[in-house]
Amino acid sequence: MERYPHLWAALLAVRRGTEVLAARPPQAATSDSSRSTTTAEYERPIEEAILTELDRHFPEQTIISEGLSPEFATEPRWIVDPLDGAVNYRNGVPHYSISIAFEGRQARDVGVVYYGPTDTVFTAVEGEGAFADGTALSVSETRSVSNALVATGFDPMTMAAQDLAQFRTFIDRTQGVRRFGSAAAELSMVAAGYFDVFFERMLRVWDTAAGTLLVEEAGGEVTRIERLDGDNSEMVLASNPHIHQELVSLVSGGSVSG
Repeated sequence: MERYPHLWAALLAVRRGTEVLAARPPQAATSDSSRSTTTAEYERPIEEAILTELDRHFPEQTIISEGLSPEFATEPRWIVDPLDGAVNYRNGVPHYSISIAFEGRQARDVGVVYYGPTDTVFTAVEGEGAFADGTALSVSETRSVSNALVATGFDPMTMAAQDLAQFRTFIDRTQGVRRFGSAAAELSMVAAGYFDVFFERMLRVWDTAAGTLLVEEAGGEVTRIERLDGDNSEMVLASNPHIHQELVSLVSGGSVSG
């Protein structure tokens, strides 16, 4: 860990976050009163614990998170999502994660994703591979788009516009499409080979910074397309390398042989 102090700091920060999470279990969402607890009430104390730990190790470095700091901050910088899948967690759905990434100018990038339901810690250091609880990860070997299993998310803008053409194309041309609600967790699962593809049209940097590094370090490919929407969001497509270019063509409206 002395070789990678940013990884060590991220792991300690995740531990602090999980301690707070354990002290605030979800309520059974069986009534309006149980649903009245906002996701921010779960996220804020986790975020505070994580930021305090990171600041203890690297007080001079900028931290970006869902509830704090400018997204345009220059490197070196930390990028934190304290509870990705907060709606799931609030409602007792076992699919959520904590995501911490470090992007450095000279130090290597680091990504850590804690997947709560299985207590799994995914880690990646630039140039050193990706791991789950110390076991090396590798993306899937699926070589046909028609056999690919896709994880996705429906952003509010897409839903409001009912612009679902790309999703329909995925449904028509792949083995299946799943929507779970935690981009960091699903990108980690692409890195682990459980999913072949992750695709979402409008994400923020805290949703993807750690997870995309995991995919790349596990041998996958990631394509990002910035959106000119005033929110500095981006479209993200991550997959194994065998089908990536076909998927890029699919997303852009081209033909796919699958």
